Amino acid sequence: MKQSIRLALVSALALVLCLVPGKYTFADSVSVKPFLAFGADLSTKEKAQVMKQFGITNEELADYQTITVTNKEEHQYLDESLGSSVVGSHSLSSVLLIPQESGAGLTVETHNINYCTIAMYRNALLTAGVQDAKVIVAAPMPISGTAALIGAVKAYETYSGTTVSDEAINAATDELVLTGELSDELDSEQISDLIAYLKQQIAEKGLDDPGKLTELVNEASDKMDLKLTDEQVSRIVDLLLKLDNLDIDAGKLASQAKELYDKLDAM
Repeated sequence: MKQSIRLALVSALALVLCLVPGKYTFADSVSVKPFLAFGADLSTKEKAQVMKQFGITNEELADYQTITVTNKEEHQYLDESLGSSVVGSHSLSSVLLIPQESGAGLTVETHNINYCTIAMYRNALLTAGVQDAKVIVAAPMPISGTAALIGAVKAYETYSGTTVSDEAINAATDELVLTGELSDELDSEQISDLIAYLKQQIAEKGLDDPGKLTELVNEASDKMDLKLTDEQVSRIVDLLLKLDNLDIDAGKLASQAKELYDKLDAM
């Protein structure tokens, strides 16, 4: 179960991450066409379903930069880390990124992604540096979304000729996966708030000492009445050390998800 959950989260997030450079702000060039990545194994009917979820007609498709992703490409890049059997045999999930005006913030919408929450996606995308964008993740039916990862890489390379750093992708993906696993283990949606709060703290204070980070995690989880095991705390600390290496800007976190960080400040 956790293996399939991890794949779903990694796939959908990585597609979104790689559609834009790690530090690129859509508002820098609002004339850029939105990016749309389709799984290559979508049938005509399934593609129509996904486009309907995106609110796009066939006539409007020319206004989007589009790519397709094959299952062969998925296996080429994912087998080593996830295993051939986990990657699966079909590429179906799709992602749309729409530029927004400066200051609009980052919003996320999902269709047929029934495990990962909006908060989980947005937190991880903020880690990767995505700003001022509307992100829509969709599939024709509830699925894991293996097409997303390679679709993201291809779309980003088409756009910029470079890639989001491996460090940023790995940290953001680890954040999303860990948030999902802990939410499942503790049956609590507050984990997203906990991770966001901890990320804000290390962004402001630059904490990189495992002992101090352990204290921070314990203090924050107590405030939120979350009962973490030592092993869960250790996993969170490992994530925070990765996030600290990214030099995340606390101000940008607050501006892109204002209502979330206003709530955290009220703690």
